[in-house]
Amino acid sequence: MEDGNGGWKPVVKQRNRVFGRMKGGRDSWIIVFVDNLPDSMDPKGLFSLFNNFGVVRDVFIPNKTRRISSTRFGFVRYDCRVAANVAIQRANGLWVEDRALKVKETDFNSDQRRVVCRRP
Repeated sequence: MEDGNGGWKPVVKQRNRVFGRMKGGRDSWIIVFVDNLPDSMDPKGLFSLFNNFGVVRDVFIPNKTRRISSTRFGFVRYDCRVAANVAIQRANGLWVEDRALKVKETDFNSDQRRVVCRRP
């Protein structure tokens, strides 16, 4: 069962906004990937940082780290592509505490995701 937010459970929401499916559906949401988060960064901090670049729909920080670099990461969702592009340009390389953020747009194209089945 889908919750109308594309499977996301919003941690922080913008006040006085209606959350549900947009006119264009979830294809019109732009999700920004933020890597190298400091240990003290929480969802509210991520929300307020990225809200400086445009109106943030919601944020999500999983309780896991990347395998290769052992860094924390999160996602920021925007309704507006312009705001997302501004966030990517201005926040990529931005120093927060003792870390430089790595910011890019996510690419969830189903064409690029391939399931490979192998026999054991």
